[in-house]
Amino acid sequence: MQSERRKTVTKTLMNEVAYAMEAPECLLPHLPYLLQDLPSLSGAEDDVIEVLKEVGFPSGGAVLDLGCGRGDIAIRVARAFDAEVTGVDAHPPFIEIARQSAKEAGLERRCRFTATDLREPLAKPARYDAVLMIALGPVLGDSAKTMGMLRAVVRDGGWIIIDDAYLEDGVPPSADYEDYLNQEAMEAGLTQFGDVIVARRIRSPAGRSFNALALETIPKRAAALSERHPELKEAIDQYVARQIQEIALMDGPVIPALWATQKTAA
Repeated sequence: MQSERRKTVTKTLMNEVAYAMEAPECLLPHLPYLLQDLPSLSGAEDDVIEVLKEVGFPSGGAVLDLGCGRGDIAIRVARAFDAEVTGVDAHPPFIEIARQSAKEAGLERRCRFTATDLREPLAKPARYDAVLMIALGPVLGDSAKTMGMLRAVVRDGGWIIIDDAYLEDGVPPSADYEDYLNQEAMEAGLTQFGDVIVARRIRSPAGRSFNALALETIPKRAAALSERHPELKEAIDQYVARQIQEIALMDGPVIPALWATQKTAA
């Protein structure tokens, strides 16, 4: 019975990984190949560094990076701020890459990567100087529920860096973006507990450049992968189509944004 329960939990977790990565589960082992040309899995690394500098993040601070992927942002933060970074991701192949990258950068002592459900570190007593949640979408719930969980592991005066997207005001309902809030509702959720938005980046040039690179490189890798694995061609084609659709939305009625909120004392 315990074995069956573990299988269920693992399957559910892999469902969430697939959801966050906008990929069918059968493609999860192949994501490192499909995404190898991208400098990160989100395109937000420059914005994260800039925002942390803007809010005055201290040298030597402690950071929790949830859904750290290949560790691209975590390593950048560790290097830029001499920070101690704990990276968590549920996809073991990404964690293997993250550990190797940290070792090659000489930062393996400052970057600790663990393959686990990102809820695990949120359930433990801790007080980080900053928590990052980048390119994961609503895996923890809506913005208010997510902030309630994230701020629990941030010290008073610390920061929560989160990116998501919101819908332009006045856009009529559509199945393509029915899950998106408008900016007012999104930011109301981010500040529900009295925290203050201290920095934001909206439709940054870095994000646009990342999307352009994704449109250029992912279809090429996908075509090569389809040749090697013709049995996956339908799933690969669906994945590429989803990436193209999502990027088109970000150039239209859906506005990508990154926020830094500062936790206020209870």
